Amino acid sequence: MIWDVSLVEYLRMGGWVMAPLVLLTICLSFMIAERFLYYRSLGQRDITPGDLVQRLQRPGDQPPAGTGLCCQLAQRFFAARRRYGTIDAGVVAEVSAAVRPDLSRFMRPIAALTAAAPLLGLLGTVSGMITTFNVMNIFGTGNAKAMSGGISEALITTQYGLVVAILGMYLGMLLARRVRHYETLMQEICVHINRKIVQ
Repeated sequence: MIWDVSLVEYLRMGGWVMAPLVLLTICLSFMIAERFLYYRSLGQRDITPGDLVQRLQRPGDQPPAGTGLCCQLAQRFFAARRRYGTIDAGVVAEVSAAVRPDLSRFMRPIAALTAAAPLLGLLGTVSGMITTFNVMNIFGTGNAKAMSGGISEALITTQYGLVVAILGMYLGMLLARRVRHYETLMQEICVHINRKIVQ
């Protein structure tokens, strides 16, 4: 039974393709975990747009020290504003443009690695079948034990690549929803600032 083997033995049975697949999994896991922690921080220690407007209306007030999205926008705006409507309108646009890349960071590499996982699994399948046919060419079809190595390589790499791809697609969809949510929220905050303060 395949489930009776250890993890090291399972990876060994997958052949040389398992090395890049494991490296891909580590990189993908790191980026996904970083994104979830970042989006979690955006929802914590934040202020409302109304609180931000009140702070901007008070002369000499300091920017909020939180890590939420509204706090980050406020910190950047406080540092760059000139207290003149037309100029500050451009500052708001620059601040939102500076924050936007942080929201979508790692999204393209996550999508690329998710798409590459089943392709590496397919490469392992082809490699395993080639190994199997080479064994059949040397020993014939009567040596099942000799052929099992190539068959295991083909099936394990396919299984591993598909599992990584399915999980990557699901988690990537969750992250994409977070990106759209925070981009919409950022636009609402900027519009709120422009209406109440800049214009």
